[in-house]
Formats: sequence, C-alpha cells, structure tokens
Amino acid sequence: MAQAQGSTWPLPDFNTYPVLHRAVTAELIEHGIAVIWGDGVRTEHHRFVLRENSPDPRTTHPLSREQQLQLTEIPADLTIVGAAVDDDGGVRVRWSAGPVAESVYHPGWLRAWAGGASAPNPLPPQVSWDSSLDLSTVTFDGSHVLAGGDVFDAFLLAMHTHGVALVQGLPVDEDMIERLPSMLGPVRTTNFGHVFDVRTKSAEVTSNAYTDLELPVHTDLDTREYMPGLQFLWCMANDATGGESRLSDAAAITRHLRAEHSDAYAALTTIPVSFINKAADTDYRFVAPFLVVDGDGELVEARWSPWLRGPLQASIGDAERFYAGLRLALELGDDPRFVVSHKLAAGEMLAFDNRRILHGRGPLDRSTGERWLRGSYVEREELESRLRVRQR
Repeated sequence: MAQAQGSTWPLPDFNTYPVLHRAVTAELIEHGIAVIWGDGVRTEHHRFVLRENSPDPRTTHPLSREQQLQLTEIPADLTIVGAAVDDDGGVRVRWSAGPVAESVYHPGWLRAWAGGASAPNPLPPQVSWDSSLDLSTVTFDGSHVLAGGDVFDAFLLAMHTHGVALVQGLPVDEDMIERLPSMLGPVRTTNFGHVFDVRTKSAEVTSNAYTDLELPVHTDLDTREYMPGLQFLWCMANDATGGESRLSDAAAITRHLRAEHSDAYAALTTIPVSFINKAADTDYRFVAPFLVVDGDGELVEARWSPWLRGPLQASIGDAERFYAGLRLALELGDDPRFVVSHKLAAGEMLAFDNRRILHGRGPLDRSTGERWLRGSYVEREELESRLRVRQR
C-alpha cells in the first residue's frame, strides 16, 4: 500500500493529505469513534466508513487502490473494540472480528473525510461575470496550449473558473477541432455527428444555426439526458459581415434572478420543462427545470433553450409563473449588461462550459463572405478530473 510522502501512514487512495492537525485522543462512541484534534475540533467516524476504507492490502488493493473487501464480507455486527492515537498522530483502530484485526488511519485523510467536512481536493471556486469581463484575461497562445504544459493547465483552469477560454494563433487546419479538445478527453458524438460544421455555404438547414438568423444566447443539446459539458468552436474562416459570437454567464444571471426576481427564480428552478429536439430522424427528450440549482441555490446547469421546448404541461397558474420568468430570463440573457461579444477570426478557438455559458450570434450576411465554424463537445467531468489530479 502506498504511503503519504514523508509519513508512515498508508493511504486508501491516490490523493495526498497535508497533516494540518494531529489527533490527540480517540474514544469509542456508539457505532464508531470520536477523535479530538490538536486544534480542539471533535470529529466522529462511523465503523463501516472506517472499515471499508481501511488502507491495509486485504481491504484496499495496493495497486488499483480500489476496495477489494466487499461490505457483505464484513460482519454486520462488527464493532470497534479499541481506538488509540499513535505517537505520530495517526489513529489505530482494533476490530471485533474479520480478516483484519487492526487498521491505522492517516490523520490528514481522517480529518479530510470526517462527517460534515468538505471532500478533499475541492475544485477551485468559479468566477461569475457580466459584460465587464475582459476576454484577454482568458485568452491563450495556441502554440503554448498545444504544447501541453503550464499554459494548457491555465487554459483548463479558465474554462472551469470563468467557464470560457479563447485560444488564438492556431494553425488553420480542419482537424484542429478534434486535436485540441482530445487533449482533454474523448470527443463526444451527438446527433450533430462527431464534429459539426456551421457554414454559410451549407445548403442543409437542420438547425437555426445554419441560417443567417440572429441567434439568441442558448445552451446546446438541452434535449439530451446528459448535456455535453464543454463546447469548442473552431474558426476556419469568418469574412462575412456580422456574425459576432455573443456570450453570457448563466451563473451570474441565476444569482441576479435569485436576488432581484425571486418569483421568476422559483419558477425557473422548480417547474419541469419538456425539452424536445425537432428532427426527421431523431426524437430526443428530457424533462428538467430550465435552471438546475444546488442546495445553496447556485447554478448546476442551465437548459437555456429559446426554441427546443415542447408544450409546457403544467397548471394554468404554474404556466403563468413559468412564462413570466422565462421571458425575463431570455431578456436578461441577451441584455448588454451581461453579454460579451467577440468576432472569431480564422485560427481562433472558443471553448466554454455548455451547461453554464450561454452562446449566441449576431445576424450575418452570407452574401458578403464565408463564415465557417467547426464544433465539437467534450464532457465537463474530463476537465474536473484533470483539475483534481493536478491538485494532488
């Protein structure tokens, strides 16, 4: 079993845990133990949480670090018969029965996973923004991003914190829309294909995006059970008049609604909506609120669709509340107070969180030149995994 660097305590996973506080005492309580720490904090630990995560090689595989002793192999009446603090601050637990008589726990791990504590290696906090966002602060040199070093890491961090990043100076190559995103994770195939093209020369119109229309800000593929997490738009050409990209932060708009328009916020976060794609050969559907929030009221995902909604199946009262809230939200999404605009140039790639950042387009005149963007998707969890691994 691998050990924490500079310590004698084995660990049940691949993370590192700083020893900020050492255990002082450990005592038996009903169903577990209580630990008093050097800073006076008292934590409680359930017997099965401890037993399943024992770092010994009989319980946790020394290479994969996955649990190999199953819960059903652990006696249901298992008890802790002794608990003590080692001289170096680790906690030693003795078991009443089973294949392992004793387990020793790293104090950093034990404190990090205590009941009520936040999970270790939290993601960096996100930064919500409005029209005052300076895109240069999230803009990166393409050659350095492709090199995969510190600049690539900074690019990934910007996609998480601000939800958006712009890469400039990339080689104008059709395959770039797969090459760069695949550095992060597998490119996801959707009903638009593995890669899709938004091009003024396209004769096929399977989406409003393939027209000259102005596009209000939106998220893509709200109709899918698992919306793509990250979207990449790669510019091959953009000589046509108009067609600037527009971005707004649904997290900032959600906070604004919660603070200033509580009725609209309540309707958009609770009333279920049917999201339905309209195509001859596919029929994807998903039901969810327009805005999905967590227990603190912060945005988890926005299914921000001005057009891919089926008929609302709700009471007259709920429908009235929903449409009032939806009208306000759609207005705010395109409100200059929240929008940042940028006309992509050939060799630029825009990357953003599709469940948070709303994107749209100004009207364009295809008779004045060509506008050719290529798009692809990668899952957001690939980004989050990369960031956690970097924190270890």
